[in-house]
Amino acid sequence: MNTIGFHGVNGAYAEDAILELTSNHPNFTQHTFSTEGFDTMAELFASIQRGTVRHGLIPIENSLSGTLHSVLELFSNQEPRLWVVGEYQCSESHYIMAKPGTKLEDIFEIQSHPAILEQCQDFLDSTLKEGYRAVLASNTASAAEQVAQSDEFGIAALAGKRAADLHGLTILGSDTTPNNVTRYWLISRHPVTQPDRSMSPKSSFALLMKNQVGALHRVCSCFALRDINVTKLESRPSSRTISLASPWEYTTYIDIEGAPGNEDAVKRAVDNLQEFTTKCIFLGSYPTYRITGRR
Repeated sequence: MNTIGFHGVNGAYAEDAILELTSNHPNFTQHTFSTEGFDTMAELFASIQRGTVRHGLIPIENSLSGTLHSVLELFSNQEPRLWVVGEYQCSESHYIMAKPGTKLEDIFEIQSHPAILEQCQDFLDSTLKEGYRAVLASNTASAAEQVAQSDEFGIAALAGKRAADLHGLTILGSDTTPNNVTRYWLISRHPVTQPDRSMSPKSSFALLMKNQVGALHRVCSCFALRDINVTKLESRPSSRTISLASPWEYTTYIDIEGAPGNEDAVKRAVDNLQEFTTKCIFLGSYPTYRITGRR
């Protein structure tokens, strides 16, 4: 049986995404998969590196709150190297849940992952009574678990519908904001060299650019001059900053359409990057999996 790991406990959004992907996409439905939760992303990555689990599914970006930088940076700096081998995007709805008998007006505390609290700020402000307290949790499903196990009345979690079912909680409200989509990466210790051309393959990189005039322009030109579409471009302070005492060094993350293993133009573009960077980390080439419908 193939095991796919995720960060959190049963009922986490990442586990929901695994179940949705493996139950509905034809590339997965012919096989049997199990899921395994991990307390931290670092533990998940280490388990994949050891081969204890075959793959992991990690959230990398949300259409409302943006990139999950801590996840992206931790993944990019993994040694030995882990690889992106697939992308899956799915819509997510968030639910206020509490112990049976609780009413919305009773709630004075709501627990959830920081990114989910940020996405649902307006919804919570308009739904809960003034002065409610938002408490950060490591993930949404663990928040639901803590609410279910607590003896305190008036606390609630913001999580997925399956988390409420698993922990016997009552749903009191939902935020079904349109276009709330989370982008997940399927990761492995073995790269995909030639992703299926029919599945809109992408490639991702983390770059340290040379500190010179026009460096960003030259990096982008590697792709533009070859008619390669850049789907994402983002810079973040480099995690090497502290150890190297270089406070204005940035890592630039780039996603492009295509794969160097499939197309000579992409391969030449990637080779061209070496001229304008001090470090180029290839995160992987991968197919994109698409399933219509919302959770």
